[in-house]
Amino acid sequence: MVENNNVNIVTRGDLKRFLDVERTFYIPRNRQKRWYLYLTNDIQVQIWRFQKRLRVGEYWFNNRHRSLFHYLIFLWKYRMKNNAGGRLGISIAENCCDIGLRIYHEGIIINGHARIGKNLHLHGRNCIGNRGMTGVKDEKNWATPVIGDNVEFGMGATAIGGITIADDVTIGAGAVVVKSCSCQGGTLIGVPARLYKS
Repeated sequence: MVENNNVNIVTRGDLKRFLDVERTFYIPRNRQKRWYLYLTNDIQVQIWRFQKRLRVGEYWFNNRHRSLFHYLIFLWKYRMKNNAGGRLGISIAENCCDIGLRIYHEGIIINGHARIGKNLHLHGRNCIGNRGMTGVKDEKNWATPVIGDNVEFGMGATAIGGITIADDVTIGAGAVVVKSCSCQGGTLIGVPARLYKS
């Protein structure tokens, strides 16, 4: 299970490792296919540009305290990430997701306090956040999910509140997860989501 405080990209080596792994999800090695995707500005290329800016922004965010120069570069990179995300309807804060993030379609929101392990797959129109009840001062309404490794969110799936989701869990399309799931390798479906038993 992922720890609650992720700081993944601190060195340039960390940044290169993340980018090398995640680039393969979007950009094919075949030169002809790669040129076709770039010339047509395919959605895979657009998402890859956002994700690359997210990871570069994380590097500068984690080093912003070193000097005024580092802080100004971070602000510039943060703006570039937000511009790319705004066009796609994607909002992901720094240090939320460990290596292996894979986004298939637009419309992703991840609260900046959520903590997510390796190899998260998001199929689109997903939200990972708090309950956000306006006017309610109870801290549990502002708590965010802690999600393990190799978790997959189907189209429109959502996880809300201070819950934990075990490793290797699949969340079905349209499911709304509001309770923790400790069943490693389980499948959650429905509203509210329940563990599927075959």
